[in-house]
This record gives sequence, C-alpha cells and structure tokens, in this order.
Amino acid sequence: MKGLRPSTISLQPRIPNIMERVMAKFLFLLFTLCALVSFLSATPPRWPGRSQYQYSSSSIVSSVVQGSTTRQPDDLRVMFVGDSMTQGKQGDWTWRYRIWQWFQAQGIAVTFVGPYTGTVEPDAPAPPLNKLEEAPKASNIKTSGGYAPGVSPDFDRHHFSVWGRSAAFDKDLIYDVVSAHPADMMLLMLGFNDLGWLFSKPMDAVASLYGLIKNARKANPNLKFAVANIPQRSFIGRGDLPVSTDEYNSILRLALPQWSTEQSPIHLVELQEHYSCGMSNCDAGYDGLHPNAQGEFQIAHAFTLTMINDFKIGSSPLVIPPNL
Repeated sequence: MKGLRPSTISLQPRIPNIMERVMAKFLFLLFTLCALVSFLSATPPRWPGRSQYQYSSSSIVSSVVQGSTTRQPDDLRVMFVGDSMTQGKQGDWTWRYRIWQWFQAQGIAVTFVGPYTGTVEPDAPAPPLNKLEEAPKASNIKTSGGYAPGVSPDFDRHHFSVWGRSAAFDKDLIYDVVSAHPADMMLLMLGFNDLGWLFSKPMDAVASLYGLIKNARKANPNLKFAVANIPQRSFIGRGDLPVSTDEYNSILRLALPQWSTEQSPIHLVELQEHYSCGMSNCDAGYDGLHPNAQGEFQIAHAFTLTMINDFKIGSSPLVIPPNL
C-alpha cells in the first residue's frame, strides 16, 4: 500500500483557494521561526557518533579537497545530498548511477560534485539491534564501498550522502560542503531519518530542511533544489512512523513553494508517489525501505520527472525496465 497522496491528480492546474494561501503563509512563518531558534541554539544536533565534518573546519577543508573533481566549463554541476537510500551499500548500482545514465542518454553534460565517491562498506559481523529506536552508532564515515560490477567506469561517483544522515545533522555541514564543492543544482533526499530515529517531529524535520537550504544558499545564492518527499516503509511496529511520514510530506508540499525564489528555485520530487513501498509490502526495497534494482530506477525516475516538468532539463523521463 502506497502512502496517501496529498491531493487528487488533475489535468488542469488548480488555483489555491484563500484558506490554502493563508495556511501556506502561516506555515512559512512557523518554519522561519523554527529555523531561527535552531540557528541561535548552541546545542549541536543529537547524533550518535562523531562526523569528520561536525566540529573541525580544518578537517572539512582537507576532506573535501581530496574529493574534488574536474569539470568542463559548460557542465551542469549536481550535488546529491542524502542518506543511505542515496549512498547505497556495497554492490549496489544506486539511483545516482541510473540518473547519470539518464543524463548521458539525454545529451546533458553533467558533473557530479561532493566529497565522497563510494557506497557504504559492510560492517563486521555483530549482533542485531534490539531496540527499534536505537540509531546506528558510527564513529566514522564509511564511504569506501564499491558498486555493482556492471557500473560504467565513466560513472561520476561524487556525492554528499551518508548512511544514517538526517536533515537536522546536515544543515550545519552544508555551507562548508557547497563552498568547497560548488554546485548548480542540489538533488536533496533527506528527512526519513529525522522521523525514523526519533530526532524530530514532522514540523521540526521540515524546519531542519529549511535550515539546510538557507545555509546552502549562503554558499551559492543561485543554487537550484529538487527536493524529494519521503517514502513509507514496511511496518516495523512503530505506529507513529506512517502518520509522521504523511504529515511531513503534507507540510513539505505546502512549504516548498514558499521557500522557492526566482533566483533559487525549489521544486518537489514526488518520491513517495513513485516508489513501490508501503506498510504492507515493499516491492521497491530489499529490506522494507532501501532500494533494490527496481527501487533505484523508481527514485531516479521521480527525479527526472521534476527535471523535465519543473526545471525544463531533458525531454523524456527515465524508463523503468520491466521485470527487474
């Protein structure tokens, strides 16, 4: 069962009524207030482990220089910002590879930017987690994992996506990352871990995402954003999670147009609507959430729809092969 759609599909554009416009403005003011409170707070985001980007500016500089890449002057510079669903695990194709293939097929010159190039490598054998609310305790960033054997050697692997990441955490890192890795467009897919690991309520998670966008704009005021909503996952005994997921997505849909500007446009990627995963089953995921081969295509497909329809980049969406 897929997540509930926030609105009914219509072939004709729908003009928001007065109440919807008033509600959108009200929510925007709330997000601004939440973001301001977050920025003024001296308390770092609650997160298990320590990131090489969290505290030391010198470590940021040294790390991002190592991950730099050469770009042609006319290339579209794209940065992936995400969590495990974007980074992938060792042996995955990843949806990053599928959208790279789409860019190539569309004849769009593109360079992917970011400090990392790998998937997450396997952990050493360990007992399973006993508590659903216990977040993974990682003392370092794992980005040395490889890809599926069939991945092209020409694939640009650069990204800023880390297993377990949240918007609450990355919002304080993104300025340094974008400053060191200039981008024209950000493909942003965060928010699930904010809710899944009980870091944030839906409104707070959206406020964290707004903080991330504001900080990225400080590094590049002209940055474009394609922002994905988050999928439902198969039921794991958390009755709050499906409700929080739909609430987050509904708030996000109202908020993004308020954040968008002519100089720095933001458009929604309807990931949940195109990702075959829900509480009762998850055909797109190998574990009830993370994308399998079919899911990787579905995520990339959703992003290409936004590229074409909203950013006018490309002419035809990525085709999902049958019987994956």
